[in-house]
Amino acid sequence: MAGGKETPRQKMIGIMYLFYTALLAMNVSKDVLNSFVLVNDSLTVTVENFTDKNQKIYSDFEKQKVINEAKVAKWNDLAQEVKVKADELYNYVKGIKVELVVATEGEETPAIENGDVVANLIEAKDNAFVGDEVMIGPTQTGRGFDLRNKLDDFRNYLFSLVPDVEKNSVVRGSIHKNLNTDPPPPKDGAQITWENAQFAHIPLVAVITMLTKIQSDIRNAEADVLRFLYGQIDESEFKFNKLEGLVMPKSAMVISGEEFTASVFIAARDSTQDPKIYVGSYEKTAEGEYQMKGDYQTLTIQNGAGIYRTVGRRVGMNEWGGLIEMTAPDGSVRRYPFKNTFQVNEPMAIISASANTVFYSGISNPLEVSVPGFPMDKLFPTMTGSGRLQKKGSSWEVIPSSSGGKIKISLAVEVDGKRQTVGHKEFRTLPVPPPTAKIAGLSGGNISKNMLLNAGKVDAVLENFIMDNIRYTVKSYTVVTKDASGFDSFDANNEAKFNDRVLNKIRSLQRNERVTFENIIAAGPDGDRNIGSLVFRIN
Repeated sequence: MAGGKETPRQKMIGIMYLFYTALLAMNVSKDVLNSFVLVNDSLTVTVENFTDKNQKIYSDFEKQKVINEAKVAKWNDLAQEVKVKADELYNYVKGIKVELVVATEGEETPAIENGDVVANLIEAKDNAFVGDEVMIGPTQTGRGFDLRNKLDDFRNYLFSLVPDVEKNSVVRGSIHKNLNTDPPPPKDGAQITWENAQFAHIPLVAVITMLTKIQSDIRNAEADVLRFLYGQIDESEFKFNKLEGLVMPKSAMVISGEEFTASVFIAARDSTQDPKIYVGSYEKTAEGEYQMKGDYQTLTIQNGAGIYRTVGRRVGMNEWGGLIEMTAPDGSVRRYPFKNTFQVNEPMAIISASANTVFYSGISNPLEVSVPGFPMDKLFPTMTGSGRLQKKGSSWEVIPSSSGGKIKISLAVEVDGKRQTVGHKEFRTLPVPPPTAKIAGLSGGNISKNMLLNAGKVDAVLENFIMDNIRYTVKSYTVVTKDASGFDSFDANNEAKFNDRVLNKIRSLQRNERVTFENIIAAGPDGDRNIGSLVFRIN
């Protein structure tokens, strides 16, 4: 609570807490117990908010340390020490909450999730004894006394980081208020301890809520000290202490012929003046100063940063650097070196099909293309050969119009509005293998009349094909049997399913008689195909 002020939300939680504590003197109803759950949940949200805000400050420390380690290291180390101690105390309180619930409901309680207590899932919310047993103890040596000592130690540690001077009075006052363990004022001449005032003679859910409030207070005090420590970093001194030249490349890797772009700037720059940035070779003089040598480039400055552009022509690691020049407050000119690298790679296109180097004619063949470092909307494949290439969703597909030839797929990338071919690959074109005619999973041979009747149709099965989404459907065939005179009898059927004539023929078959399904036509994505005949003997 920076500035010693409570937010409206914190005031509301405090008032609710006092109100619900007063209600404990009366018969504790289910509604009151559930109200403690609501307060606990609200406090939990507050704890999460403080944790997120504190983490942001820790991240800010790390960022400042990168800019000027010598200046920030001391304060960052103290901040990390605060984090360790705050986390230890916070987790100690969490452990007490778990211990209370386990002591009441056993190890299998549903109220423990991911090592923490979920107040709403506590079944024995109204247990008014476990708080006394665990937190107070029969000899006044329960967890509450150890917790008070740890809170006192943490408070005193935080005080040691904030000197006791007038300008720090607000911060120290806020720390004291959050971590205060003084006993309450005597009532009717009787003095009770802080531990008894906090945890004695109240339901389990109220004890859990009190401990969650203490966790919130720990994070709040942690935040107070973090803000104080961060404020000790005088950011204005960065302009007058050791400055560091930084390079921000748009990309650390470019392909041959692509432009490399980077921003070069000095950390904590003075907004009242722009630096001068030179790219090229430099040397250090006998006096310890830096100066450029030979030919070099002076960068254009935009918003305090120099914009460096060069074309990546030499494959491999390319080093570059130079000097950043600033005018110091005393009028002297100071130059700070910087170095950086970028990688130039040969173009590498990835072009692949589901069937490796084969496209099948008459059907859609998936095509995958990619180039490391380029998004899909910057890739442009083209095709040479018989057929067509078309986009399908976020990928592509090739539909060859004939088999026996070759198709070449080329891939280009777009760089600064221009397309550059980065690779190609050739694919053979083959016909889709013919499907196999089957009835009841059989391709001929002996079959019972019942199995044949129950099958009820002729199937076209494409076996062991790499694309499992290709389907064929039988559209016609002719059934051949022997009539009573011993002559062949032919019946055509224009669907896969047996029609009545076919069924009657099958029913009339006798043992060892043959039935033939010939001229079977199957329709698939590549058109109609004659897939042969089936011959069965009735057993």
